[in-house]
Amino acid sequence: MVTVVYRMRMHSGNISFGIVRDVMAKNAIARWSNPEVILVATTLLEDHPLMRYAMSQAKLSNASVLLVHVMPPSYSITEDNFGSHFLLPSPTVQVIRAKLDQAVKEFQREGILCESIVLKGFPEEEIPLFVKSKSVDRVIVATRSMSGVARLIEGSVAEKLIDVLEVPVCVIGRRTLAPAAFGTPLGRVLLATSLHSTSSMLASFASALAEVNHAHLTLLHVLVSEGMSEQQFEVAQLVARRRLSTLVPNESRHRFSPLLLVREGDPATIILEEAGSLSADIVILGSPHSSTTSRLFSSSVAHRVVLESKCPVITIKSVPGSSVEEIHEVTRAETLSIHS
Repeated sequence: MVTVVYRMRMHSGNISFGIVRDVMAKNAIARWSNPEVILVATTLLEDHPLMRYAMSQAKLSNASVLLVHVMPPSYSITEDNFGSHFLLPSPTVQVIRAKLDQAVKEFQREGILCESIVLKGFPEEEIPLFVKSKSVDRVIVATRSMSGVARLIEGSVAEKLIDVLEVPVCVIGRRTLAPAAFGTPLGRVLLATSLHSTSSMLASFASALAEVNHAHLTLLHVLVSEGMSEQQFEVAQLVARRRLSTLVPNESRHRFSPLLLVREGDPATIILEEAGSLSADIVILGSPHSSTTSRLFSSSVAHRVVLESKCPVITIKSVPGSSVEEIHEVTRAETLSIHS
């Protein structure tokens, strides 16, 4: 018998607030899986298929695209009579606007509503504000290949946005292959989950994304078995698989039954191997908290997967107001029940 503990809210006010938060979370997931507004953050220096993926994802949901470039503060002056900032009309600015206008025309030729925006400041500060003001449902960004001290000092726009944005961030890594065709529905969605408290939210998003595209959904958990006895490892496998099975929402209607995988080994390596063997079209991860240590040594699982994945990787920080961690948690009694 499996023991599941439900945390009940005892006061009517708390119950009402919890319902509102759950509705907000469901609405957010619905928007994220079928976005109406997509923001593409571009440095205009990317050498990956960023724009092609942006076009493909926009076509899938008939979304409009905001093509955003953030200029350093050094390009602004305050010389007008009112003391307000404006962009210096230098040749550099003109070149930037010309490149953006050219990209906008490419989107428009594909029948996608697209607008170019130039912001002043730092991407990790300006883009989150712009995302909220324009009700953006998804952000797409490419990541550069940096490591060691250079990455510690400068970081990357993708990494900074993953840390601060509360909407899904789709990262096009250095090894990501260009999409075969624009607007082709996703065939396979891979969710790699650590089974932490936010896993229910991630699974709901992955499930909704798979449903919208009539795609195969795979849920993967990687066990780190170091220090476990053989019996402990077998129990851990059973518990992990049982918890994976509870993550798929009861109300979901998938064309194909979700595949549950429990693997052992280095998480980043296993995720990349499974993504390759499954021919995944997209990988979904929870975004970790960043630190200078993880940036310096590239120890973050998400960072390694993003850099090496041959398909786009979507990371999600959190659902605003989500109460999924309060729905249920499996206690140690579940592990013990397997022995009985």
